[in-house]
Amino acid sequence: MAWDAVNNWVAEGDVPGVAVAVVGRSGVEDTHVAGTAEADSLFALASLTKPIVAIATLVAVEEGTIELDAPVGDHLPQYRDPARAGITARHLLAHASGLPEIAKGVAPLDVQPQRPPATRRAYSNEGYHVLAALIETASGIDYRRYVTEAVLRPLEMDAFLPLPDEQYGRALEVLEPGLVAPGVQLFNGPEWRRRGSAAGGCFATAEAYARVVQLLLAGGAPLLSAESGRDLASIQWPGLEGGLESYPKLHCPDWGLGLNVRGTGDPHWCGDAVSPATLSHFGASGTLMWADPVAARGLVCLANRSTYSGWMMQPGRWADLTAQVLAT
Repeated sequence: MAWDAVNNWVAEGDVPGVAVAVVGRSGVEDTHVAGTAEADSLFALASLTKPIVAIATLVAVEEGTIELDAPVGDHLPQYRDPARAGITARHLLAHASGLPEIAKGVAPLDVQPQRPPATRRAYSNEGYHVLAALIETASGIDYRRYVTEAVLRPLEMDAFLPLPDEQYGRALEVLEPGLVAPGVQLFNGPEWRRRGSAAGGCFATAEAYARVVQLLLAGGAPLLSAESGRDLASIQWPGLEGGLESYPKLHCPDWGLGLNVRGTGDPHWCGDAVSPATLSHFGASGTLMWADPVAARGLVCLANRSTYSGWMMQPGRWADLTAQVLAT
């Protein structure tokens, strides 16, 4: 397909670099890079990390390490207090735990919910920090190693959680990254890269992340059973209102396990060309993925400018690229 639109993002100063992969059920169908990106460039995935962690969590469920609907407090003593005793891994995965999006200056296991579980959808980075602790405590394995061995290695992904020092030269810096703490850049700083946050610390090439999209188009195979694949792609607590509170202009109330389900949300980062069953996620570093099971097609679009300016929602950007991919 023609890639003029993506080339224009670079030419018009939207992003320094971008790498794109169009994905079908049998694998990558087309790729393109522009600007400072190369085929082997590693991008800070930001929240595109969450679907990977969600898949690893479901691997742990299938192994019997975690029970999806058991109280998190079965493994984490901090979660046995009255306000959090009812929270399960399913709540955490589907952003229905009641935990806030971010709680700065508070240790992850000390963060208190803002409401009871399954009463409102509220996208939560904090919930994924708790999932990391749950995986680590239940398995006895560092969660970053668990995610690597459960997902990244089996899918043979050129991806890292955390980013090793020797790979820094391949990782593109994110423009306008924001700060995670005073003087500590999101995505770019060594403190961030070494942390390997379960909410957003993974780095990968576009073709590597295409393996995740291919898995979603295949219903979870080869890592998950068909039952787990259906669960992952199903709206959890249908009709639950809420969504992504830090982007109030976007309406995205429908979530599966670690992924947004296009559903009825509008406006949406994928636009209107995808089917309601489409699974997607975006990351604050400028990254996007979606998998449309009806069209049997998906997209990985990794860029390196933060989304805080809203560049990706402008005409000719994510929604129009998505429509073009589906029309080709």
